[in-house]
Amino acid sequence: MDKYRIATNFYNQFIRLTDAKKEEFSRLTNKLLSVNYLCASRPRDREDYYKIVADLDVYINYFLLMDYVLEHHSVDKVINLYNNQNYNRYMFKKNESLVILLLRRFYYQKMQEISLLDDITITLEELHDAISETGIVEKRLNKGEIKEIFRVLRRYNIIDLSSNSLEDSTIIIIYPTILYVLPIERLEEIDNMLSDYQKRGEIIEETSED
Repeated sequence: MDKYRIATNFYNQFIRLTDAKKEEFSRLTNKLLSVNYLCASRPRDREDYYKIVADLDVYINYFLLMDYVLEHHSVDKVINLYNNQNYNRYMFKKNESLVILLLRRFYYQKMQEISLLDDITITLEELHDAISETGIVEKRLNKGEIKEIFRVLRRYNIIDLSSNSLEDSTIIIIYPTILYVLPIERLEEIDNMLSDYQKRGEIIEETSED
């Protein structure tokens, strides 16, 4: 679809919005550009998720004008945004990539055990143990390192924490957004990536994020 037709569609859809929705539009589009992912599982984003879904086409067309693609994954209640031209991509660092791989593995395993209505959670101790078992990191990550990794993951709505104290008992909530940050279908793929990572002692392929 050419840009003129997209612009026309967007204009026709936008002018039909109520004044209240037009005011919200600016806030919500800027939020999506900032965080890239929204999911209904995250309490503070639930209302915004449903506001966008209610007028999804106008948001899709708005972002198409900027060469962005807005996707709605209704089963997982996730919205994600990415750039067609690979602009503004965040490259995860070594330890961030390792943690994301392990969180994705935990998510896969827990999905087989619990109801789809339940949050998928692990403790920080479980994550530390999993990191140690890979043999990729020489020593336990300290609180400063973990805090910085979690700062990035929380920014993109991949996880949340029950506490900022970062004790071993701290609960990590893993949101379904991780399915789209790291779209891997089989557990073996994650294990193979971790194994390759361990052999090479460096990042295999930095996970990138808009």
